[in-house]
Amino acid sequence: MGNVKIISIPAGRSPFISWCWSVVTETVFRLLGKYFSLPVPALSQAVSRRSNLIIKELQKVSKPDWVIGHNPGAMWPAIKAAKKFTCNVGFDVEDYHPGEGNNKYLQKLSKQLMTALLPQMNYVSFAAPLILQQVKRDINIAKANWFTVLNYFPASEFGQPTGGNEGPVKLVWFSQNISAGRGLELILPFVKKATGRLELHLIGNPDPYLFENYFKHISNIIIHAPMNQKDLHHSLGQYDIGLALEPAKDINNGLALSNKLLACLQAGLFVVATNTTAQASFLKEYPAHGLCFDYKTNNAETVFEKIIEEINIIRSQKDIRYKNFENRNWETASEDLLNAWNK
Repeated sequence: MGNVKIISIPAGRSPFISWCWSVVTETVFRLLGKYFSLPVPALSQAVSRRSNLIIKELQKVSKPDWVIGHNPGAMWPAIKAAKKFTCNVGFDVEDYHPGEGNNKYLQKLSKQLMTALLPQMNYVSFAAPLILQQVKRDINIAKANWFTVLNYFPASEFGQPTGGNEGPVKLVWFSQNISAGRGLELILPFVKKATGRLELHLIGNPDPYLFENYFKHISNIIIHAPMNQKDLHHSLGQYDIGLALEPAKDINNGLALSNKLLACLQAGLFVVATNTTAQASFLKEYPAHGLCFDYKTNNAETVFEKIIEEINIIRSQKDIRYKNFENRNWETASEDLLNAWNK
């Protein structure tokens, strides 16, 4: 990459008084936006109170070659910084922000901000193909340096799969916090019935209520303490099935590809995923690497019965799946970013 100097525009932190003021201005501009067309600086503050906080932090920055934003509140500050420093500007669309949550008004403001500012970027990267497609539908732009960079992980974090060829089918699901509304409820009834045939391994901090009322009474659920990312990824190879149970809670959740899905594929696991638009589309490209079930009708039991029946074949192909994804990692996925930065 040579000596290219990059500053990344994060969420922004500030003293308490500045934070309180940003809350007030966010509230005021959101109110005004219901009645008037807001200029971009005001629109940015209406979308995220962090916008002005980030702009204040830019005073501490020396001239870079690139400024890169990563969230809605950083979009306008990134453009402003690029103009201030006369440098290049990029943006990373990790999520489809106009489709996050259920606040239709905030979604509308986010779409307005993205429509105004994304065409001004030297490049825009997207964390999932369907997010890129949706933004292209929102913003009719003839030519743009827009591309997808999937959130794969470094190849060194994964090792040759392990695990035996006997015993119950081992499912794994992980997150910092094991809580409700994450899709686990879809499979718990079958897990409870499948004692002796199947184990569900959960890695993370369990919600106390969920543990007492659900997990504690299911003997084939095993809870493991949270791990750092590298140790977690190395541990995945000992399991049979990786779970990607996105509940399609909003539009963005249906378009995004979770880190769980990509990590399990890199580890060589066979994946069971809910059939969100993004996950179904992605696994369709890799039919030997996983199956989807319908989260609306919840036919998970049928899918898991099929997996239990075919577990010997699934286990025998773990090394093949791992090798198929050896060249799908952060090193290869980030090449488009490196190319953009070095132009």
